[in-house]
This record gives sequence, structure tokens and C-alpha cells, in this order.
Amino acid sequence: MGERSTPSVYGNVVEFVQNYLNYVYARQVQDRSDTVWCPQWWTHPEAVVRLDSLWRSWEYFRSVGRPGLSTWFLDYADPQMYRLFDPRGTFGYCSVQGGHRNFLEQLPTQPSESSSVNSAGFAHPARVYPENPRFADVGEFVEEYLRFVYQRQVSDPNGMAWCPQWWKHAEAVLRLDAVWRSWERLRLDPGPGLTLWFLDHADPQMRRIFDHRGPFRYCSVRHGHRDTLEPLPVLSAPTGISDTAAEDIASDNVTQFENVVRFVEDFLSSMYRRQVTDLNDTAWCPEWWRHAEAVVRLDALWRAWEDLGRDGTTGPSIWFRNHADPHMTELLDHRGPFGSCSARNGHRDSIGPLPLLSPPADLFATPKPPDDGRVDLH
Repeated sequence: MGERSTPSVYGNVVEFVQNYLNYVYARQVQDRSDTVWCPQWWTHPEAVVRLDSLWRSWEYFRSVGRPGLSTWFLDYADPQMYRLFDPRGTFGYCSVQGGHRNFLEQLPTQPSESSSVNSAGFAHPARVYPENPRFADVGEFVEEYLRFVYQRQVSDPNGMAWCPQWWKHAEAVLRLDAVWRSWERLRLDPGPGLTLWFLDHADPQMRRIFDHRGPFRYCSVRHGHRDTLEPLPVLSAPTGISDTAAEDIASDNVTQFENVVRFVEDFLSSMYRRQVTDLNDTAWCPEWWRHAEAVVRLDALWRAWEDLGRDGTTGPSIWFRNHADPHMTELLDHRGPFGSCSARNGHRDSIGPLPLLSPPADLFATPKPPDDGRVDLH
């Protein structure tokens, strides 16, 4: 999206909020309800960044034709305001009656054991580095920006998890690296760029990271890092499980993994760690290659990674959001293809194909037109 060709209506985000947004988004926030607001919204870094991006996207879309403001409302303003009004969000302890309450602090972090944090161990060999980045790497991005923007209540058990040593979790490093790279790309867009960053990249990734069932499941702010989650257990697949050569999916022959087996064993199982050894609602089969659905899904996931993983900007984030998370949600679901298997007891071949009965022979026959060429509709 290019730069605006018309002058701005409002000089800054404060004018936009005071003279437009607070009238457009009038809500019941006086009484206790599921909608919260802080009169001193400008004291919340997340609110400032979200509303500033909302103002910039409004200035852009108001000048792009008839559907512009409708697009702004449905695709940008409504999702952003939903997150700001959410009592679990940045205004969670504030109220119109009681005013601003500065209870939320930046996400706590501890220095990494190396001078820099990056995803080099999992990076695609053909990945491009962001051009003229604001931050040197993902570690600097988290320390100096992200932890101030995403302030959440993570000190007490409340369904949200965080690890001060996030850099010890491969999945967190890869996700946050993707958030950083997409930010470096979209911050250059003077219009809706940062709104897109929030809605399409940061929010989906942070939701997965904060999930108490995710990579920080056994960690806490009070007790620190706990290296309890292990890689998904896998047994070696038989030869010939994948007949697709790596060079068949990359025009430049620069691929990270030779086939889907190497992708699962060398990358996915170590990165996508979940609690699958005890009885719960997450299922996994060490012999995943015995399940047709798993083979097809994971092969598709490998192909998507070889394409999107090389993109040094928004590609890895898109891979997580549009490919890895939806596929892994289906595979890890105890109602899915691994429903009868377990990490402890191994594969159980108890789920067969969907039962079918043969339809009548002429049910799907192609209609024949009458001899005179007219189609008989009766």
C-alpha cells in the first residue's frame, strides 16, 4: 500500500481519538461490564500503538474510494477496538469511575546467555535479512519494544503463561523472531501497516505464546524457567514414506529439509513441544507416518515452510498463523487422527476410513438433452 496522496484530517492520534473515535465508538463503559476503557489511554503503550495505527489506517482508507471506510471498520477498527475493550487486555485494571490504575507492568525478562538472540538454529538457509532494521535482532526487539507493548497479568495464575527466559524455548524464539521481522517490514507502510502487524501477526502469535497450554506451560514469572516439555516423540519412519525430492518444491534447489520425514524429526518435533505423555486433551502418535491424514498434512506443512520460511519479513509469521497452527491443532486434537494412539503406548490402528455405501448407479449420471436440443427441466 502506497503513501497517501491527500493531506491528513487529524494532526496526530490524540486529535483523532478526541474528535472522532470516542464519538464513533460510544460504548457502555461507566458500569462494571465486559467492556473496559481508560480515560488516560495515552499512559498505556499498547493503546498508543494500536490507536496510532488505527488513525493512520483511517487516514489511508478514507481516501481510497467507496468501500474504504467500510473496510477500515470491519478489517481494522473493529478488531483493534475489540482488543482494547477486552477486560483481559491493557485496560484490565482501569475504569471510567476509578480512572487509570498502573498495575500492569512490562513482561519480565532475564538476560540471555549469549550476546544476541536469533532463530539461526531453525532458520531457512535461504532466508533474507530485514532491510535497514530498527532492531538488531529479536532479542533486542523483545527487550526494547514488545514487552512494553504487550503488558499482561502474568505474575499470578490466570490462564496466561510467560517465561522470563523465553529465549530457551525454540518455539517462542521462532514465533517472536517472526513477529519482529513482520514488524520491521510493516512499520515502513505509512498507512495500515502497523494495524496489519497487530491483527495478522502480533496478536495471533502472542495469543499462542501466552496460552497456558503452549510452550510456557510449566514456566512462570514467580518460579522461572522449567525445562519440562520435551520434543514430540517420534519413531523413525520407513524408507520411501515420502517420494517427493526437495528439489521438486524449490526452483533454486535451496531447501532446508530433504523431505517431510526430516522436517518432522529435525525441526517440527523439537520446535512444537506439547504435553502429550499424560492423559489430557492433546494426542500424538510417535508413528505419525502410519496415519494418512498426518502424512498429507505434515507434507503440506513442510512444503509451506520451504516456501514461506525463506521470506525474511512476514513469511514465517504467515506460516505459523495460516499453516502450522491450524494443521497442528487438528493433529493434536484428541478427536483427530491420533485419537486412539498415545505417546506412552504407541500406535493403535483402530480408526478406519469413513464408512461408505455405494450410491445408486444413476445418481450422478450426466443429464442427456432431448433429441431436439432442448433441456427437459421436468
